[in-house]
Amino acid sequence: MPSALLAAFALSAAPTCGPLDLDAAMSLAASRSDEVAVRLADRSSAEADAALARAARLLPSASATLLLGPVPRARGDVVDSPDSNRSLRGLGPAGRVEVEAVQPLFTWGRLDAARDAAAAGVRARTLLVEEQRLEVEQRVVRLYWGEALGRRLLALAAEVEKALDEVDRRVAESLARGDGAVTESDRHRVDHFRGLLRQRKADAARGRELARVGLAATLGLLPEQLRLAEVPLEAPAAPIPAAAEARALAERQRADLRALDAAIAARDAEVRAEEAAARPQLFLGGYFRYAYAPNRDIQSNPWVHDPFNELSMGLALGVRQDLAVPMLSARAEKALRERAALEARRRALARLVDFQVDGALADLRAAADKLDAARATEGSGRAWFRAAGLDFAAGLTEAKDLLEAYAGYAESQGWLAQATYDLLAARAGLDQATGTLVPRREATCALP
Repeated sequence: MPSALLAAFALSAAPTCGPLDLDAAMSLAASRSDEVAVRLADRSSAEADAALARAARLLPSASATLLLGPVPRARGDVVDSPDSNRSLRGLGPAGRVEVEAVQPLFTWGRLDAARDAAAAGVRARTLLVEEQRLEVEQRVVRLYWGEALGRRLLALAAEVEKALDEVDRRVAESLARGDGAVTESDRHRVDHFRGLLRQRKADAARGRELARVGLAATLGLLPEQLRLAEVPLEAPAAPIPAAAEARALAERQRADLRALDAAIAARDAEVRAEEAAARPQLFLGGYFRYAYAPNRDIQSNPWVHDPFNELSMGLALGVRQDLAVPMLSARAEKALRERAALEARRRALARLVDFQVDGALADLRAAADKLDAARATEGSGRAWFRAAGLDFAAGLTEAKDLLEAYAGYAESQGWLAQATYDLLAARAGLDQATGTLVPRREATCALP
């Protein structure tokens, strides 16, 4: 018992996030989702590649070397010297500095193409982040309204249970009086209906808990840390777009389609880079060397070279030609074939998107028709429920008729709640199929 109380206290004292409405939950999912975080990491890698491509334009090859160490003494000159190059006598300190650099001047657009390819890669990864964010947000919509559906069904079950308690009381009083208005079978009918109601209540509680657990996981929270605002389950009226309009919208907005467009652009730039690599590359090269050893005489004869006493520099214009032409041609051909594969994927994805949009529209139309029918049924079920209750109280109807009215009312209310959820989920499915990323207000949660 003490351990159970301690656990309950720990859960009650745990930090919570909320109460969250739908906008806040979607915004929080976009910032805390592990799936979005993985896509962001991929984009960071692409951004690093783009930085490398930009850096290659300025001194892609440059180095500085510093050498320090002892050297043997060397006096005199190339004609006469008292020292030997095979002796370690007269060791002294020496230092040498070497600086070399190469700057490309004209590469037939190779560096520009590499930069464009890297930039297109960043755009593609950014669009994939947007696609993942949309997928997560639409999942949040379904889970959020799934929790609201479970809450509505539980409230309906509580309402019907309260009415059943009243019926049970009246049946018991009538049986006790023996007035013949009800029979023992009516009591069994009440118990049977109550059992069915408990089963549906258990299903609603399970559905609500699963939606809550899934939503918490999507938000990167524990279920006990999540608090949701009790928003009523309502479906706002919104027009259903025409199929051609929805397909055109998806063509413009779907992040996966635009990401493939960016990938194709990257392959185009890669082809240009490989073709330019097969041409002569013009560059500027320079070097600077300085070395000094105090125990060695400086040689001023230009034909004499002492690596420990030196001061030289140079600047030259050069041309470099890569002679691995077959390899360069093969790389360009590979990039062209990869581009063709991406174009094929783009065409296939465009057809799939049209199919998804048409399917989402069909689901939305069916859900709208179902909601209209459920609303009409709910009105008649409510009227039947109220009339049967009044008739039973006045002794004008039997208990089985009242139970049938309760069952009809409960079913109509359940149908209405389910139809409302289906319409909200279908609308979210159409938003995902068309790539509609609805701007949401920013929300944060002070949790680790």
